[in-house]
Amino acid sequence: MESENRQSQVVVSELDLTSRDEIAAQLSGLDLAYCFQCGVCSGSCPTASRMEYGPRRIVHMLRLGLVDQVLRSRDVWMCVSCFSCSARCPQGIEIADVMSVLRNTALAKGVAKDEEAVFSRTFVDVVQRYGRMFEMEALLRYYASKPGLSGLAGLVRQAELGIRMFRKGKISLRPERIDDLEDLRRIVAHVSRGERR
Repeated sequence: MESENRQSQVVVSELDLTSRDEIAAQLSGLDLAYCFQCGVCSGSCPTASRMEYGPRRIVHMLRLGLVDQVLRSRDVWMCVSCFSCSARCPQGIEIADVMSVLRNTALAKGVAKDEEAVFSRTFVDVVQRYGRMFEMEALLRYYASKPGLSGLAGLVRQAELGIRMFRKGKISLRPERIDDLEDLRRIVAHVSRGERR
């Protein structure tokens, strides 16, 4: 079930059916009309309690044509692509894929909030560089992009957690690369071209 403490309301003021149809075209045959709003996606989502709307409402808002409101919400960036929602959806709707398309659309249309867009780009850049996540570089690059001392303050706040994770062997001080990095880069380039159509 969705969190009871949500303050955000769905405001039906400007319906954007053109953008809704553009997003639908990118979903490769996924039809959001099959969603009967059971809420299993929101109940399965590990980050739903921190979202403004949650996956169920996001799908509903898209069906209504409230694309701009969806793209400006932080929910598309809160999705960790764990695919719990997709795996449990009784209608087979790939909600994690919907969130991915929404993130790309927000970046393409320039409506992504700077912080969220920077984190997303940093994550992708680091994964493309090594073939897997290297947390130390990702955090350093992310916080270095913040203006003034706010970046340094953020990095200091994360230091204790980083040290604990390092001691437990969860993160490394040196990056590990996959064997065929060029193959990964070709795949990412191919997927990126497909998502921009």
